[in-house]
Amino acid sequence: MEPTRAVLFDMDGTLVDTHDLIYESFNKALHELNKKPLSKEDFTYKLFGKPVDSSVYSLVGISSDREYHQLMAFFESAWIKNLKKLKVLKDVPLTLRRLREKGRKLGVVSTSPRNIVAKTLEVAGIRSYFDVIIGGDDARNKKPHHEPVTNALKILGVAAKNAIYVGDTIYDVQAGRSAGCYTVFLLNSYNRDNSTRAHPDRAIEKVSELLDIIK
Repeated sequence: MEPTRAVLFDMDGTLVDTHDLIYESFNKALHELNKKPLSKEDFTYKLFGKPVDSSVYSLVGISSDREYHQLMAFFESAWIKNLKKLKVLKDVPLTLRRLREKGRKLGVVSTSPRNIVAKTLEVAGIRSYFDVIIGGDDARNKKPHHEPVTNALKILGVAAKNAIYVGDTIYDVQAGRSAGCYTVFLLNSYNRDNSTRAHPDRAIEKVSELLDIIK
């Protein structure tokens, strides 16, 4: 493993627990378009953690790009209104502070829209730790493509071999690996079955374990 100069994080499920927040917000958006709500099981295993625009058309019966953009506008509005339900994952603020004290550059690379990411991090009280934020609308290609991760590294001025990407989905690991980063898979109650299929360089149970990896 090369010396680490930067650590990039996925947001949802990695820094903050947004599962229920996204589920409720997405179903409120579907209601606005008179669409059938998703069950929690379908949401968890067919949509959560995936690039929304590649999954949602067939899953909820979206018939046009116009309808998709309407859905996303309703979804973003509901998300912002429900941010009080946001939960910061254990040890995240402490870990971010320690990494900054070690002189590491930090960034967030998410498939969620950039304005949503920025607002969520602000409400969570951790926005100030990050040098760069890349949202789903900041790259032509979304994860698992490497472009969002590569864009963040370019802004930071850090080579991929000197960066770690931390996420909780196979798509995070694939994006980080294809960009050339060391990949860390954060285990949670939704993804344990995927941990072996993801083939990360390292799997951890909690974010603070990064402090043992990065000396």
